[in-house]
Amino acid sequence: MDNQFLEGFREKIEALEDTDPLQKANFDLLQLVSEAMIGKVSGQEYELRMLEIKTRIAILERQEAKGQQVLPSSFINEKHPIRPSEKKVSPVYGDKWFVIQNRLLNAITDLELNERRLIIFLSPLVRKAVEADPTQRIFTVRVKDFVDEYGLKGKYLYKELETIADSILEKVFFFWYDYKGNQTKKGVSWVSECDYIENEGLVKIKLDDTVIEMLTVFDKANPFTKYERKMIANLGSYGVILFELIASCMHQQHKQKAYTVEYLRAKFNCVDTYSVISEFKRNVLNKAINDIEIHTPYRISYTQNKKGRIIHEIVFSFEDTREKAVKDSKGKNKGLERAPDTADMFTNYTDKQLARAVHSKKFIADYNGLIAAQNPANQSSGAWISHMVEWVKKDPECFTKRPVQEYLDDEQAPKF
Repeated sequence: MDNQFLEGFREKIEALEDTDPLQKANFDLLQLVSEAMIGKVSGQEYELRMLEIKTRIAILERQEAKGQQVLPSSFINEKHPIRPSEKKVSPVYGDKWFVIQNRLLNAITDLELNERRLIIFLSPLVRKAVEADPTQRIFTVRVKDFVDEYGLKGKYLYKELETIADSILEKVFFFWYDYKGNQTKKGVSWVSECDYIENEGLVKIKLDDTVIEMLTVFDKANPFTKYERKMIANLGSYGVILFELIASCMHQQHKQKAYTVEYLRAKFNCVDTYSVISEFKRNVLNKAINDIEIHTPYRISYTQNKKGRIIHEIVFSFEDTREKAVKDSKGKNKGLERAPDTADMFTNYTDKQLARAVHSKKFIADYNGLIAAQNPANQSSGAWISHMVEWVKKDPECFTKRPVQEYLDDEQAPKF
């Protein structure tokens, strides 16, 4: 790309001062690509700069879509700290939800149970903090809140969180991404810094930009999984891992997913243990399934595929009993379809009114747990409205948390 063109374009961008940060971010992306084309930048430097710019663009676009003040391009410049937007917009996913990109959920890591719990606990904290201030990189965990979340008991709980903070500093996760048409492995530290403030019962945790992106950026380009945090509060280490793997597939029409034994051993951190497959199934998979079925609405079974005499793949079949209950109730309410502008005897509201109701913040907060994160209905506002209006018409008894009028009077959720 012509350097003279870039310089001329830069002059125009700089003339904008700090009024159009999204345009500046897109220029930075354009400039980086042009530098790569002429060999000025490559390798790890290119990847890191590309990740930073894409994260910045994603955050700015999300703020713009939600009607927030778009932050200036100096948002990573400590000399120009950013003040949160005066217009507060409640995130679609509230505090009760753990939300994570699937590439992080499927990453290979060796976290212990309480380390994994710490990441889950951080999920809503990070979303809320970054929503208010995209420069935020340090997040505070109160020991008491962490202990209460998981019902932990014992004399040395405050010391335990300090131990978790110390040990997770040494942990990394690995995921794969496309680089010039090839799958490339990348390693990232879960945590870059930890401060344990003993006299205040606090742990301050600094996260890498990659981790923050995976806990905050959710769209079609970054598929994600969400579930209620309380669902895994009582699960053991193996139970949490299998629950998350299955949760990421629960949106599928055919409730099956195959994983190689090699991948499962790495995922459950059992590469060097339970070398006999029957021991691995008995001590890891069966225990995880039993744990999940005791504490969650998920039901899981599995079969195995062989190559010759060797079991090389485990095929899981699963269902969410809550979804089954909803499907069963649908069978009892056939024939309730109606003309778009006609009110029916169940709701006394038109489709146009119901469309406004189901896209209100309160309605989404109350019922978004009914639909898997990757269900097509959960990928855009239009799809959500269409799906939920039909559901409300057919199964009004499933939506009784508040009067419809309360949703109509509520503020509309941001478009997604």
